[in-house]
Amino acid sequence: MVRLYFIPVALAIALAGCAKSTENAAGNQAIQAGDVETIEDVDALGNGAPDAARLPTDDWVGRWTGPEGLFLDIQPSPDGKPGHYAIANQDTLDRKENYSGLAEGATIRFIRDGHDLAIRPGKGSETGFKYLAEKQECLIVVPGREGYCR
Repeated sequence: MVRLYFIPVALAIALAGCAKSTENAAGNQAIQAGDVETIEDVDALGNGAPDAARLPTDDWVGRWTGPEGLFLDIQPSPDGKPGHYAIANQDTLDRKENYSGLAEGATIRFIRDGHDLAIRPGKGSETGFKYLAEKQECLIVVPGREGYCR
C-alpha cells in the first residue's frame, strides 16, 4: 500500500523541482506594489469621452409608423458622413419617396415637393392622428397633419 502513495508523491516532487525559478532569471522583474496603477474611481472604467460625432438625431434611425401603413424610415446616409441621412417616406397612400436629410440641431431637414421640412421629436398628440395620440416617442413632420411614432 505504501508504494501506491509513494509514486504520486515522488512524481509531484520531481515536477516541482523542474519548474523555472523566476526570482533570479534575467529579464523577469517582480512588480513592486508601487508600480501598479490604481484606479480610484472604478465607475470611470470604460467611460471614455463620448463620441464627438454622435448627434441627437442618430437616435431616430429606424422605422417610424403612422396610420394606414404610412411610415418614415431614417437610415445613416450611404456616404457615411455624420449628420447625413437617407429617408424613405410614405406620407400619403399614393406616394412613397426617398429623400436626403441633414441634421440641423435637434431636427433633420429635407426637401419634399419644393418645401423645406424639418423632422423633430414630439408626442403622439402632435401628429393629428387619433391612432397615435397616446404614443410618447414620435417624430413630427407637419404638426397636426403628419407624424410617425414607435
